Amino acid sequence: MSSGGRAVEQIVRYPIPEEEHRRLEKAIDPNPLQRKAFILGHGLWNNLEMDQALNWLDLVLDTIESKTGTGTRQRGSSPKGNLPVLLITPNAAGEKKPDEWIVSQGNKALVKFEHEMAAQASKRGIDHLGTWNMSIQATLYDGVHMDMRGNLLKAQMVLNWLDLLDM
Repeated sequence: MSSGGRAVEQIVRYPIPEEEHRRLEKAIDPNPLQRKAFILGHGLWNNLEMDQALNWLDLVLDTIESKTGTGTRQRGSSPKGNLPVLLITPNAAGEKKPDEWIVSQGNKALVKFEHEMAAQASKRGIDHLGTWNMSIQATLYDGVHMDMRGNLLKAQMVLNWLDLLDM
């Protein structure tokens, strides 16, 4: 990642394939003078299985910490500083959600996943943005994905989080 640059990496499985892990490492700028914030979005790729989600999260956080030499898992000030990390969990399921996914990815599963991931994010000292509540009455054109207005709202929440950072 070049100075002032941005990178988007998509890793949608755990264990993370070596090639994808190397790509993630390459995308992280190790320059301690470069301001950084990490936004991690977790989708439905693993049917909301907590063990896989936490292993994925821990490996990504470990990679960020090892590549930058800076902590991610503690809030507050420290001599080395801490990198801000925001974990975003999936939005609500819409009425067009295919029936075969209602048990593993329906609203009850999504709410439980969001609450547990919020608790786990807190334990790891990172921030969490749950989007279930803000999206339960939104238009999800296929039962999974939000329309432009919903995605703009999520983007605005991320911008608000970035604005709160003392960087």
